[in-house]
Amino acid sequence: MQDVFSNILFGMFLCGIAVLAVSLFFYYQFLKKRAFLETARKLKFRYYYRSYAIPRRFAFLGEQRRGRGRHALNILLGRHADTETVLFDYCYSTGLGAEKKWHYGSFAVMHHGRNCPPLRVYPKSMLSELGDIIGYEEVYVDHNALSEKFSVFAANDLFAHSIIAGPLAEYLLRHPELSVEIDPIWLAVGSQETLIPEDIPRRLNQLEKIRKALPF
Repeated sequence: MQDVFSNILFGMFLCGIAVLAVSLFFYYQFLKKRAFLETARKLKFRYYYRSYAIPRRFAFLGEQRRGRGRHALNILLGRHADTETVLFDYCYSTGLGAEKKWHYGSFAVMHHGRNCPPLRVYPKSMLSELGDIIGYEEVYVDHNALSEKFSVFAANDLFAHSIIAGPLAEYLLRHPELSVEIDPIWLAVGSQETLIPEDIPRRLNQLEKIRKALPF
C-alpha cells in the first residue's frame, strides 16, 4: 500500500514539473512577444507574429526553401533610412516523427529599387544547410581572406566582382556569420541566429551599412 501511495505521489510530482515547464514556456513566449511589440513601437514599425506568405514574397528565399512548414515569425515591417524594411525569423522542419527537426534563422531585408542581377554570398558554414544553389554559378573571388570564409554565387560574374570588391568585402570579413543576398529591388542580410528584440537596432544598422557599401 505504501508503495502504491509513493508511486502516486511521484506521478503527481512529475505532472507538476510538466505543468510548470509548459507554463514557463508560454510565459517566456508572452514576454518575448511583448518585447517585440515594444521594439516595433519604438521604431515605428508594425509587428506580426506569424506569416506563411513571407517565404513566397522574396526570391532569395528560394535557396532557403528546404523542408516543410516554411513560415516567418516575429515580423517587423516599416521604414528604416527612409526605405521599406522587413525583419523576420525564418523557420522550416526536416525529418518525420521522432527525427523531425526545426531549423531557424533570420533576415533583415531592405528595398534598394535597382533592377540588378541576383547575387548570393554565403558563409561556407551555411553550404551544408543550403544544399545545391540552383541556377547560379559559383564565382571565383580574387580576395584570399574572403574566399576562405565565403562562397559567392551569381548569374553575372562582372556584377559579382563589382559588388564584392572594396567596402563590402571588408565588412563581411568583420562579420563572417552573415549572408548577403541581392535581388532586383531587394537586399537581404541573413543570420543563422534568430532575432532578439534588443538586437534589432544593430541588425538595422548592419543592413544600412551593407546597403551603403553596394556600388549602386
